[in-house]
Amino acid sequence: MHRRSAVQVRAAVVVAAALVLCGCADLEQQQVEQVASAFAAADPSARCQMLAPATVATVEAQSGRPCAQATAQLELLHGPVQSSTVWGDQAQVHLVGDTVFLTKTGSGWKVTAAGCRSRGDAPYACRVEGP
Repeated sequence: MHRRSAVQVRAAVVVAAALVLCGCADLEQQQVEQVASAFAAADPSARCQMLAPATVATVEAQSGRPCAQATAQLELLHGPVQSSTVWGDQAQVHLVGDTVFLTKTGSGWKVTAAGCRSRGDAPYACRVEGP
């Protein structure tokens, strides 16, 4: 009888772990969708806060201006989320009119590329992107 209850306990632990992991995946997906949706609609300063640090550095280096000035001229389309995918600490969100790529950092999900358009087999063409 003791052996049977140990098996039941292990089975319960496995089921509980699976439920927790599913919940985490759903939470991660909600978070990336929220960040991606907010990015295009945000003011330039807020956009810079949502960018990954390496992306901020790239935007500033390419434009020769502070991030907020560089992103002020970006006209990004924004609309409802069509789909999203999270794999580990990376994510992709398809919005109506835009695709946004994100990475998970110590301070949450940050945008690494936005204003992206698919080019078939070639890499996405993005208006904002980091290294």
